[in-house]
Amino acid sequence: MRLGNSLLTLAAGLSTVFASSPGELSAPTLFRRNGTEDLQAFKGAVLLKNGEQTSCEVALMYSTFGFVSAACLDFTDDTAKTVNMSTSYEVMISGGLTSSYGRFRASRVTPNPNYDPASYANNIAILQFDSNGDDFVNYIASWRADWANMYFVRRSLSSAAGGAWNQPALTTYNSNLDMADCAKANTLFMYNQNDLICNQLTTTSIMNATCSIPYASMYGVIDPNAAIAAIYSHSAVYGQGNFCNGNKIYNYYIVMQNYVHWAMSVIGKKAPVFHTRIAEYTENMDANYSMTIPGNKNVESVLVYGGDLYHLNTTMTGDE
Repeated sequence: MRLGNSLLTLAAGLSTVFASSPGELSAPTLFRRNGTEDLQAFKGAVLLKNGEQTSCEVALMYSTFGFVSAACLDFTDDTAKTVNMSTSYEVMISGGLTSSYGRFRASRVTPNPNYDPASYANNIAILQFDSNGDDFVNYIASWRADWANMYFVRRSLSSAAGGAWNQPALTTYNSNLDMADCAKANTLFMYNQNDLICNQLTTTSIMNATCSIPYASMYGVIDPNAAIAAIYSHSAVYGQGNFCNGNKIYNYYIVMQNYVHWAMSVIGKKAPVFHTRIAEYTENMDANYSMTIPGNKNVESVLVYGGDLYHLNTTMTGDE
């Protein structure tokens, strides 16, 4: 059930929850969801490739590290093991709603070693990028059982060259979607329902107003706070065509909590996470964690899309 599209405030911190200490940095400022001024202080980011914006959001952890969908990267081989670094990867970071924090070159790109491009299993990667010297921390909501609600967000640029941001698109969502329908449309979800979030939410594409595409990220809400918890992975589309034909679409978002220890092994320090301080909390310590990769990856009459959706021909009408 879709509840609203108002500008909701996202918090970079917490109050009645437990945050891991990053250790290397001083304690970050914590924000509550009291008004849009909090979103002004919350940094978001999108991936640029060869100077053009993509539909891929970067889930920031630190001022120099963030998660991104592996399907948004270019690879030199069909198994998606070697990233094509002749592509220029950059991270554009917002300073809030429409203000700009900066544009930074990615110096290291690390896809998850268990990423399977055929099924979109483990569709996640780590970007390391330059900094302007202003260190900051963004927390990852690390326990799904905490989330009383979910905020879905899409950030976009009105000009990649000028660093100008559009107002973010946001919606609040409490799902009553039949998970059996989500599983029927996508075998990866069938076997990995704790690792993926499914919905049918879309927002208007900035490239073509007649097309709607999924949101780019999801924030888990632990009242009165929120933090990023998942990023867009892929969509299952019934029939021929994609996001412009009015087909039935299921969208899947990869939850980051099971990839935190893998991220720590890549970035070389503790990942900033938070969760409620209760005995039931369990942490996945496996740095080599993998989803179950289905043997049968295709569903009849269903096409699967992922990565940069702006470059689908029927949703692309401009250069940015």
